[in-house]
Amino acid sequence: MKILLLAGGAWYHDQPAHRRALMACLEPHFDVHMTHYPERALDEDLSGFDVIADYTSWWEPSEAQCQALLAAVANGTGFACLHPATASWMNSREYHDMVGGTFVFHDPNKLLRVVTEPSQHYKTREGLLESSVITEGIEEFEVQDELYVVDGDMTRWRILARSQGHPVVWTKPYGKGRVFSISLGHDERALGHPSVQQLYVRGIQWAGGRLD
Repeated sequence: MKILLLAGGAWYHDQPAHRRALMACLEPHFDVHMTHYPERALDEDLSGFDVIADYTSWWEPSEAQCQALLAAVANGTGFACLHPATASWMNSREYHDMVGGTFVFHDPNKLLRVVTEPSQHYKTREGLLESSVITEGIEEFEVQDELYVVDGDMTRWRILARSQGHPVVWTKPYGKGRVFSISLGHDERALGHPSVQQLYVRGIQWAGGRLD
């Protein structure tokens, strides 16, 4: 799978340690094209990528760049909203509608207990709760990270994991595309956690249609 990984924006999420940790997590599994100049990447043809993964923070695109991303995902390119990207694109309501919500605030970096769960909104024909291929086999775990509070219409999400009752992993459709969002992954410690890495890899595989 060919992945466009957008980085950049606020300095505290655009450090060399972040980029190394992201590549260490993703490069063994994907053909990753990483840029911390997202404005340049979004001005180019996006059709050659299976998934666009966003790790930007407090970055604002032009209207044309925003529409280019939305069109790509609506036409079937997968999208992965990674940690700070819920607090990016703040000038685009359409982007946050696609992702499913908008960052409100976060607690101080602390030890979080993450619990995976099946969604109450997705059931099998027999009425049983359906587990997700993204979280299958991932047990409850603890990670030193930030707890993001995100505001959005959660009835449109498939919530896959929570911490302190707040969703931290969810999915939703957007046109023909699949959108995977994860609010975990603040720094190299969190990005180096085996369960967080599994969620990143599986979520991107799912968004790209390689995991069902």
